[in-house]
Amino acid sequence: MNSVMIREPKINEILESIKTFLLSFGRVDFDYILAEEKVWIYLINNKIAKFLIAEKEDKIIGVGGLFLFQQVGSVGYMGVLTEYRGQGIGTAIFRNLMDIAISSGIKTVMLYASKLGEPIYEKFGFRGKYNASMHHLLKAKPKMQDITKDVKVVKSTPDWVLNLDKETMGFDRSDYLKARITLGAKFLIIENEGYALLSKVLSKIRLGPLIAKNLDTALQIIKKGINLGADNLIIPYHPALQDNMSCITHLTESKEAPNLKMVYGEEIQGKLGYLYSIGTYAKG
Repeated sequence: MNSVMIREPKINEILESIKTFLLSFGRVDFDYILAEEKVWIYLINNKIAKFLIAEKEDKIIGVGGLFLFQQVGSVGYMGVLTEYRGQGIGTAIFRNLMDIAISSGIKTVMLYASKLGEPIYEKFGFRGKYNASMHHLLKAKPKMQDITKDVKVVKSTPDWVLNLDKETMGFDRSDYLKARITLGAKFLIIENEGYALLSKVLSKIRLGPLIAKNLDTALQIIKKGINLGADNLIIPYHPALQDNMSCITHLTESKEAPNLKMVYGEEIQGKLGYLYSIGTYAKG
């Protein structure tokens, strides 16, 4: 940790910060990071997220982020370059993010932990909840077209969507959802019954979050997403979804290694039975 500085990145360092995060997970697909840079800058400027970097000898070697939802925070984008691991750098970034969360009045902090990250977060008092896994969506079949006729595509944010999201999650994500629409995402909706975001995440099209009052609504929205080119969705394996899991996973293939949802602080009361897909791991 000698001579390592933890600080917020300057605007002209955002691109290099994103590259560091991707490289920390062995990813070298940099073709779409200019769009991701735009997302980070928008989130920072609108006080929806804060990012920190670890810098050593003028090189960015680690990164982490904190999303702000009033009294709830979500940690993500945690990554340290392989050659600098085992030196406490990830822990230092995380400790600083937690200090920001607590000083901002946040009472609950959430994250999705990789196997590498779980021991770090447990030391800070985080509790494991349930796993979530990325699933790749199968290509659309012609017969799906008729099934999705009730699903509308909108580029605005209906009030009922914000209310349903808050009821499901147990906290208010309105600013974040509106930001996603501003940044180019679309809502797939069945009026007053359910919604999903369809958005580009680097080189892939993500379907999620997906929130629906019943299984039929969720399936229609998933199939509409497939028709529109969605590549993947992240399925949370919470107990309320177990009975419906087989109906969803028959539309997917080759899930990746799971990540564990972990929570620190006050418990949040929502309606998990409505949650069919999350929007991002933002893992670490």
